Amino acid sequence: MRSRSMKRVLKVLRDDIESGSPLWKAFQKARIFSDHTISLVRIGEESGKLSQNLKLIAEQDAKERALRSKIRSAMMYPVFVMSITVIIGVAIALFILPRLASVFLQLRIDLPFLTKVLIVAGKFLGDYGHIAFPIIFFVLGVIIYFVFYYSETKFIGQKILFSFPGVKELLQEVELTRFGYLLGTLINAGLPVTTALDSLQKATLFLQYKSLYTHLRDSIDEGNSFQKSFLKYRNSSKLIPVTIQQLLFAGELSGNLSDTLLKISVTYEVKAENTTKNLTIILEPILLVIVWLGVVSVALAVIIPIYSLIGGFNNESSENPEQIITIEEAKIVKNVIEESTSSTSSITEMKSVNKLRILSTGIGYLNVRDKPTIQGEVINKIQTGEIFEYTNDDGGWYKIILYDGKSGWVFKEYVEIIKTQ
Repeated sequence: MRSRSMKRVLKVLRDDIESGSPLWKAFQKARIFSDHTISLVRIGEESGKLSQNLKLIAEQDAKERALRSKIRSAMMYPVFVMSITVIIGVAIALFILPRLASVFLQLRIDLPFLTKVLIVAGKFLGDYGHIAFPIIFFVLGVIIYFVFYYSETKFIGQKILFSFPGVKELLQEVELTRFGYLLGTLINAGLPVTTALDSLQKATLFLQYKSLYTHLRDSIDEGNSFQKSFLKYRNSSKLIPVTIQQLLFAGELSGNLSDTLLKISVTYEVKAENTTKNLTIILEPILLVIVWLGVVSVALAVIIPIYSLIGGFNNESSENPEQIITIEEAKIVKNVIEESTSSTSSITEMKSVNKLRILSTGIGYLNVRDKPTIQGEVINKIQTGEIFEYTNDDGGWYKIILYDGKSGWVFKEYVEIIKTQ
């Protein structure tokens, strides 16, 4: 056995048994076994049916693992799909949206609402994404912990789960399977009903059912029947269906309560398996629609401005062919503007145009400032490889003309002067 802690437990059990202690006391001293397990071992020792009760304990443990596995398997597919979606979304947000935003900012066209949202998100994530995402994931982790795991507040998460159709049915069927099998097995093994209910209350994961089982234990301990105990508990039919309650009443009156409970367990185990399969089938199209909506939104935000750009270019070129070059320079589809010259105009040949190219900055873009100083406000971001006209220089800074006609200053370390022929 590889586990050191388990080796120590087995050594303690062996020493206690060799010293004459009953097995159930050794189990109790080890503090790793549940109360109903210890009770079954004690009854088995006292009645001479220890081997049978140990088999029951093994079956109960296997049944409990199977019930938890049903819940995990039902949640596995949606969790996997949403995780992949989040990973892809984060990658797009960090590496693609900022570049798209910088390109769209240079287009002199009326942008649709989706594109404006994309630009705002892209600029924000480009500037603060490395800070925003860790904070978001940390906050989500804290919320999930307090809503679903922290003992004082996890009832909130359970209420949320029980409010979803499909999920509610699955959780209820899993709990009724546990209710029937565990309670029926313990009663059949000879445990009193109140002791069996106390073990059931400790075994269940859901606080609503813990409250119900505690009420049933206390009420039956006072001498009431199952029927009276259920009637005293408000909205008991929402947790245990009326048909199941009636079966319990009949089993109690006929003296076959344990057999009735075991039959309930078998019935709801089959129902839980079917619900698990159906829930996965239902969730698949819902998740696909959610992912599809996200993809379509981003695609429309990118495609609509491109169509507007192409439409505006065609209209301008048909009305005034002489403006083709100007439109191409003003409305950027790609990140690099190629230098063009014309030999048909003597004025253009005589005019000297100063141009520079943006060099690599290591981060993919260069800040344009309103003043020739590092303290100047950033008014734009331009991409590596782009070419601009510059009008003058001042102390290592060049004043360039942007595509929208505005001007700004860039630092000399990240530019290359293009020599004119």
